Amino acid sequence: MELRLDQIGTEPDAIYSRVPAAWKTIAACRPGPYGDHQRLEWLKSSMNLGAHFVDVEVESTEEYLKEVKNHAEVNGTRVIMSYHNFQETPGYEQLVHQLELCFERGGDIAKLATMVHSLEDLLHLIRLYENPGRKVVIGMGEMGRILRLVAPYLGAEFTFASPRKGLETAPGQLDLGQLSGIYKMIDES
Repeated sequence: MELRLDQIGTEPDAIYSRVPAAWKTIAACRPGPYGDHQRLEWLKSSMNLGAHFVDVEVESTEEYLKEVKNHAEVNGTRVIMSYHNFQETPGYEQLVHQLELCFERGGDIAKLATMVHSLEDLLHLIRLYENPGRKVVIGMGEMGRILRLVAPYLGAEFTFASPRKGLETAPGQLDLGQLSGIYKMIDES
């Protein structure tokens, strides 16, 4: 379960008390409404409360990443280093560069999410699964939906779905009911 602290806008203490202990959690606090100091404090608090993963942007400053990685190491939290491109899917070589950069900057898992406009974009993203390392590669937009669905079958650590329709955090995201229904049909066939 990904906890988008920037969208929830409340202290992690109030959130984690409601999360079942058996669920693995990803704490994320995207840039925007809160400054780096607030974001960092909420991520640290989430790690102290047992977040299994913390998701940070690959373009973060070295100082910010150092703080996150040090705190993650102390708490046994895995770092997801994310690259998001809401406009396009860069060429394959640029995607490989971003994937490698996610690991170079300290990610235990690399996450790449880009806007898919063509079959070529989709194929570039799928090819990333041939590269070494733990990763989640997903497409955004209508054409990216299929990759969100098949990502776990290609080797993704996990995929993303909204809790219900209307609560999507990215374009093309399926809701949990849709995703579960499709996986159930696949498993039964």
